[in-house]
Amino acid sequence: MKFSFQALGTTWWIEIFTDLNDTQQAEVKDFCLLFVATYENNYSRFKSDSQLSTLNRDRVLPNPAPEFIKLLEYGKQLYLRSDTHFNILTGHILESKGYDATYSFHDTQSGETPGNPITDLTITADIIELHHGNVDLGGFGKGYLIDLLTDNLRRRFDLRQFLINGGGDMYATHQEGKAVEIYLEHPINHGTVIARTKLHNQGFAASSPHRRVWQNSTGTHHHIIGDTITADGTYIKAASAADADAFATTILQMDTHKIESLAQAENLAVAKFDTTTSLLTKSRNFD
Repeated sequence: MKFSFQALGTTWWIEIFTDLNDTQQAEVKDFCLLFVATYENNYSRFKSDSQLSTLNRDRVLPNPAPEFIKLLEYGKQLYLRSDTHFNILTGHILESKGYDATYSFHDTQSGETPGNPITDLTITADIIELHHGNVDLGGFGKGYLIDLLTDNLRRRFDLRQFLINGGGDMYATHQEGKAVEIYLEHPINHGTVIARTKLHNQGFAASSPHRRVWQNSTGTHHHIIGDTITADGTYIKAASAADADAFATTILQMDTHKIESLAQAENLAVAKFDTTTSLLTKSRNFD
């Protein structure tokens, strides 16, 4: 069983490597489409009535959903786990550069500074308060959703063999006990394969400053907030899709020593691509 749909600004593919009857197929597909749509409506900064947009606009959110609390707490921990390289309080900076809900791509030149997720975002079961900056979950939101879907396919439908691909962010279990082979795409030449790798109960994500690029009166911009970019493309395998998603972006901004330390601490498999040399460098565990 394989089906695709549009959500969170990209194409999703879900493939089940188990035979299902027509009724089961319909149940699985209907559940996935509704689950993803609900998540997007709740947590996308491009939805004006989402919980996230409400928090960014009003600066407070009373009686937050427990799931939203978990999302934000995970984002706060990423700030510490990445030695402050991953920051969810940069939504206002992306918006000031034109990457806003209407995709205006108009730079307001507002000189915004990032917030500090630890001190500027306070969370309790009763209320969330945002003191500086705007929350953007784009750096791990799709991966986090893929992990939620993975858990539900296992618990609700007792499925054990599948691949979830959310616009390149993935989680694969296995196919008849064998790892699932995927392809690494060139960060600039779309559709060009540079290597293959395998996933076995692993998450995967890739990131590049050459994707989601726009131009306006102040120059060329991309979705990565940071002064230093050290690679044209990163490819990360991790225990979860959320971790892979977040650290694929994080590692774009790190030197070799920091990457090695992070990979060891987080048990990541890492590959980096240089478009000038066409060289793909891989950690030993990136097979």
